[in-house]
Amino acid sequence: MKKIILTLAMGILLMSCSNEPIALETSTTAKVVPTSKTLITASTTMPSSGYSLSTYESCTTNCIAAESSTYFEKTDSKIVSWGGLNNDKFSKTIYIKYFNTRTEFKLLVLSTEKFADLVINGASVGIGAAANTWGEYSIPLESGWKACDTKSIHLQVAGDGPQGVFDINYGLVGMCASGCETVFSGKAISCGTSREVEYTFTSKEAISNLKIQGGLTNFTGANATVTVTGGTLNASQRTPGGSSNRVITVEGSVDACEKITINIKWDSSNSGGVITGSWSASGTGITVDEILGLECR
Repeated sequence: MKKIILTLAMGILLMSCSNEPIALETSTTAKVVPTSKTLITASTTMPSSGYSLSTYESCTTNCIAAESSTYFEKTDSKIVSWGGLNNDKFSKTIYIKYFNTRTEFKLLVLSTEKFADLVINGASVGIGAAANTWGEYSIPLESGWKACDTKSIHLQVAGDGPQGVFDINYGLVGMCASGCETVFSGKAISCGTSREVEYTFTSKEAISNLKIQGGLTNFTGANATVTVTGGTLNASQRTPGGSSNRVITVEGSVDACEKITINIKWDSSNSGGVITGSWSASGTGITVDEILGLECR
């Protein structure tokens, strides 16, 4: 009888010990984000990580905007089971998120059972967290890091059952390009008697009165074929006096940093040499050099 009572008392003692509060470990490069300790099930919402995160597409597609605190996460999870004849008496699910900011690579870990440590590339970092609570570890990015530099980590999540093991590969997301400059350029594409040229224009600021104009030399046949992409623009053409030249005018509005392309095809009576006149771009706030006649080489 005494043996039965003692066994029962020991069971009660063990149960009470398992419900003791769990101390969370921290370091100077890590923090633990407190969240609800409710067990995560299909009907339970994942606790917030405390960050504004979007789905990672690629290091060439995504970029971190100036002044933005939204970053691009990759995620993974693993169910670890153990105990019993079929090694399924106990189980836990481990979730991870990882992403980079402007200065750090962030690794967030959450387990449905508490974990005691994160082992990164074989080295313990001393970060643990209570059940259903995000633990966070930060790795400073090297000076001069670039978009698409690869961060590779072998992660072991240790404590309360067997380890959960993850292999992490992440192409760092760079900063978005900041603004643009006003640029006007042109190039000859095809010469001979069938000619083709292309002009491009980009404005640092939005313009409502853009005017791009220039001439084509030794023009023959019907009107030139003028194709304009970008902006809200109209193209017209005229023959000055009785000359064999043709003047092309493109007018309208463009947004800031919007690229305008003007492709022109026409027939000519001669080949070689300079095939256009000078071209200019004008409008409020525009200061660019005119483009002298394009030459076939």
